[in-house]
Formats: sequence, C-alpha cells, structure tokens
Amino acid sequence: MSRSTQRKEAMFYLYQYLLKENAHLKIDSEDVFLLNEAFQSVIGISLTQKKDLVELINDELIDWTFDRLGFIEQAILLLACGEAIILQTEKQVIIDEAVKLAKEFGDEDDTYKLINATLDKVLDI
Repeated sequence: MSRSTQRKEAMFYLYQYLLKENAHLKIDSEDVFLLNEAFQSVIGISLTQKKDLVELINDELIDWTFDRLGFIEQAILLLACGEAIILQTEKQVIIDEAVKLAKEFGDEDDTYKLINATLDKVLDI
C-alpha cells in the first residue's frame, strides 16, 4: 500500500473510532492491523495523546472548537498531528495530504481551508 493509501486508511480508522466513541459503542481495533507499523503508531499516538492534541488544535482554531468540527475533520487533524509526532514527516507534505483528504471527504466544500490554516499553525509549535 502506498503512503497516501495508508494515510487514507488511517483517517478512516480514526473517523470510525470517533463515531463509535461519540455513540458510546464498543471500539474494535482489528482494522488497524491492515496498516503498516508506522501508521499503526500514528493512530496509537493520535488516540493516546488525543486530549493534548485537541487542546493544541483548539488553541489555533479561531471562533471554533474541535468538538464542533465534523468527525472527518477531527480525524484528519488528529492524523496529521500524529504523523508529525511519530513519522516527523515534513510539514508541507502533511498539510498537502490533509488538504487532499479534506477536499475528498470533508463535510463542507471549503473545509480544506480550515484544515490548511489550522495545521499551518499547529505544526509550527
């Protein structure tokens, strides 16, 4: 699987996790094993450090909060932060890939702008 495909699958996993968590459903982690070890680690850090990452993201959202975002947008932001921490991928690559995901799967047509602006600030920290 290509890195972009791995990233997309990781985003889907985080999205499903967030949906189930919000609905208080049992969370099954079997799907994560379809990903390579690097993206399994990205998901792991995204979820274990979720509270801290959400706080970091909230600090950079203007007139908005993480909880008000759609689950796709939340998943994209968490994935991007996790990738920056674990894989230390170049900032611009992370933003470009997150924007692609937001354009393809985001709830609104201009969601990618919010993702772009937020990650540009968050990944500088």
